[in-house]
Amino acid sequence: MKSSILKKLIGSLITVVLTSTLCTSVHAVADRRFDIVTFCCPCSPDQHLCQSQFDHLNFTSANGHFLAMGSDVHRSEVNGNGNFLSVYYNTLNSGYGSMTGAAKADDIENNYILPNFTVTGVRPSWVILNELSAGSWPSDANYRAWVRAVVTRLHGYYGHTVIVCSPFPNPGNNSADWQGLANECYIATETYLSGQDINASGNSVSWCQTQYQSSVNSYANVGVPLSKLYLVESFSQTTTGTGRGRSGVSYAGWDNAINARSTAAHNIGFAGFVSFAWEFNQMLVSDTDIIHFEDTYHNKALP
Repeated sequence: MKSSILKKLIGSLITVVLTSTLCTSVHAVADRRFDIVTFCCPCSPDQHLCQSQFDHLNFTSANGHFLAMGSDVHRSEVNGNGNFLSVYYNTLNSGYGSMTGAAKADDIENNYILPNFTVTGVRPSWVILNELSAGSWPSDANYRAWVRAVVTRLHGYYGHTVIVCSPFPNPGNNSADWQGLANECYIATETYLSGQDINASGNSVSWCQTQYQSSVNSYANVGVPLSKLYLVESFSQTTTGTGRGRSGVSYAGWDNAINARSTAAHNIGFAGFVSFAWEFNQMLVSDTDIIHFEDTYHNKALP
């Protein structure tokens, strides 16, 4: 009996050590490159993401990167390619006004992360939250305090490394709240440069870099350093005049735009990069085309 108990204790200790080593290794080595991949298959011609699209975002690289998903169903495929699973949570603002920030964090952890991300392995450390309210963050101090409480509990109590998506390319107010938020998480600025605008600039890396640098400067002015600032970019197949994603440009034009803005983002030196909106296909292009653009993207060095 004693021998059996000792063996169990040793086995448990080994598991803890290996898990700790793996988590430390992920934090130390993996590229800070997150691809949001939420399966929607089948959904509709203008919104879907199926296995073949996932496969090309689950690309191999020297250090591995993160796939932010809605569950751990594809964990073995992600890990099999040397990559890492992270959590994508799309409804940050639900519950504001009806639950405290701490209660919201508890809800995310206990009713979303644990049920969906511990079926095939251990709970992921990294969590992406979508997104700060464009209406409430600038004007509602209670909302800002609530978001900070959510993130503080996810990070400080549950031990997650959190990325919060921000629809503010150039924030100008509420410095104390921006600084408080950045103390607990990374902030991912949605500084979207569309294919149409990039093509109009002559696919100028310098032009793209100037737009991104404007966001970097604005965040620095409210106390968020570059070391805490990620960039989110849209890869949706949008129609002309949309202002984000492809925005109706030609096949070659979208290739050129992806290359130009990726080079610019890399030159800026953001703390990390998040790709978003692969499933949106308002232009109704073929899956073959979408996969081609995924390959164009993953062949560029980021962040």
